[in-house]
Amino acid sequence: MNNKVIKHDNIFYVRNIHEIGGVETYVYELAKKYKDRDIAVVCKTIAPEQRKRLRKFCKVYVHDKEQIDCKVIITNWDTSIFDYVVEGAKKYTVLHTDYSNTEEILGLPKDKKDITYIGITEDSKKKFEKITGIDRTILCRNPLSIEEDEPVLTLISATRLTEIKDNGRHLQLAEALGRQGIKFVWYIFTTEEYKNNPIFKNKNVIFMNSRLELGYFIKNADWYVQLSSCEGDSYSLKEALYRGTPIVACELPYFKEIGIENNKNALFYKLDNSNADEIANKMKTPLKFEFKQIEDGYDEIIVEGKSHYKEDLKMKAKVKCIYDPFYDDVELKERKYKGDEYVISLERAEYLKEHNAVEILETFKEEKTNELGNPEGTRKLEKELANFDSISELKIEKSKKKKGSKK
Repeated sequence: MNNKVIKHDNIFYVRNIHEIGGVETYVYELAKKYKDRDIAVVCKTIAPEQRKRLRKFCKVYVHDKEQIDCKVIITNWDTSIFDYVVEGAKKYTVLHTDYSNTEEILGLPKDKKDITYIGITEDSKKKFEKITGIDRTILCRNPLSIEEDEPVLTLISATRLTEIKDNGRHLQLAEALGRQGIKFVWYIFTTEEYKNNPIFKNKNVIFMNSRLELGYFIKNADWYVQLSSCEGDSYSLKEALYRGTPIVACELPYFKEIGIENNKNALFYKLDNSNADEIANKMKTPLKFEFKQIEDGYDEIIVEGKSHYKEDLKMKAKVKCIYDPFYDDVELKERKYKGDEYVISLERAEYLKEHNAVEILETFKEEKTNELGNPEGTRKLEKELANFDSISELKIEKSKKKKGSKK
């Protein structure tokens, strides 16, 4: 046996502390809550990140057959560590699972008469007692204390990450944010062909499949980032500014035309990355501003005239489902089986026909209906309204006539 001794009042032992997991969180929360007590975490292996954060609160040991001198030792499942613990120490094993469902997979902890078992819920405690017949069990719920969280910047980009759009500048900015110790999450919407861009190796940057509507994401971001070296115009930058989200962008000639100003509603990033750290530092405090939307000028070009499309939308179609055996109609929110006949908008019918889901049986224009509930009633009402300014006046007149007939 190793002559060295690990000596602390309280020992928390987990055989293998992985990069992520519920037991790992348990040990961390326990160490954090009791950081002012004499405690240590002992293990066989530990992920570097877990060791780094545990050492903020307690000593961490990788066990190599050392003797353990403690008053209390709390283990998870593996009780082999008890062979190294001095006599007189209180020994506990935590039941971090529902053994009624996992007994065959994990096996039960090796029982020793001096072990007290800790159930993390009343349910897990009772099930363990029923399976084993052991009555040396107590209830201790997993500790969790929430401290005030540091602010986290939310960044968003929507770009193809070509050489003109990127050229490594996004990665340089991400690394600068890291050097400044700024916590951030950066959602980059792009296509699959750019999924291997080095920017996504940064753990704070998240690949997002491209989509057409990004307004919600842009509005709720702290910064919109677009580091292109060339732009004719940029819808995404304007959309961000219209929504009140400041931008980080390389300074381009047309920006002044639309009211983009450095340190007012934007931070200008240099093409050579020379001010990356300066920009990262400024990003800690997102800019607040009001932005006046620019006139586009197309009202002088597009000729006037009533839209025909509104009338087209009134067209209906009777269709027959030909999809075998069924399909779930997302607009009707119903399941349609092969052979079902039903009425939907013509536009929807044409779409479903293109996808071989329905056959169009007939088309017709949707008739207006009124309080009488039918087209004929509508036409009758229109004639009656010819002498009145509103339905209310017509109702009043009809009411007078009825009262007069009673008399």
